[in-house]
Amino acid sequence: MDITMTAVRRPEVIEKTLKSFTENLFVIPEDHRLIVNIDPIGDEDDKHNNKTISILKKYFPNIVIFEPNSQSFPKAVIRIWKEVKSNLFFHLEDDWILKRPIFMNELTQPLKQNKDLACMRLYKENIPFSNNPKMFGCSYNYHGTRSFTNTYFTPVPGSNNWKNQFGLNPVMIRKKFIDETLPLMVNDKNPEKQFRENNPLMSNILNKWTFAIYGRPGLKRMVWGKNGLHWRLDSKFKKPRDGSGFTTWAFR
Repeated sequence: MDITMTAVRRPEVIEKTLKSFTENLFVIPEDHRLIVNIDPIGDEDDKHNNKTISILKKYFPNIVIFEPNSQSFPKAVIRIWKEVKSNLFFHLEDDWILKRPIFMNELTQPLKQNKDLACMRLYKENIPFSNNPKMFGCSYNYHGTRSFTNTYFTPVPGSNNWKNQFGLNPVMIRKKFIDETLPLMVNDKNPEKQFRENNPLMSNILNKWTFAIYGRPGLKRMVWGKNGLHWRLDSKFKKPRDGSGFTTWAFR
């Protein structure tokens, strides 16, 4: 199975991310191919990506690496997704931590059994003790069994934001969904914001698919997205906060 990851030159952050995912999900790294885009920004002592690449190779023997001459988050996502070969693939960014173990088939089985599911996201907060929780600004329904196998949530049809539930925090994605959307993606807009119903290019495709969240009522957060916060605060870079969505890093 392919794994796609967007990254910048911050090997210490990437080390913690990959350590958590190989310990808790990708327990046989040889079964996977890591596809990484390293944008040319980050630690001054890694201008040639040597340290970053060394960390990548430490955790995965089979790697495809893109090293563009200029940074662009949208282009990075498009670039690595075009390289995907497996029918299902896992996407993450370089600063996420997987908090606890999860079996791969817990993510893949629902997608194999339900052809309308585009993805299976890992939730970044504690899931409420409810069969109908609200997550990512949307009401969800729980699908599961007493033995907690095949457990996931899908949006309540017609509820607020129910077709705006695709996101780039750690997520298992069906390649067929990406194959349909890649030709419509643009290079100058935040990738996640392109997958919204108010985008006329995407609306028809989004209406065909359902977007799931892994878990069960009361499950503690599966992923933590602040692994890179200390790096950002200590560096000279920042993410612009103009409401348009992140596309490139800026200097402070």
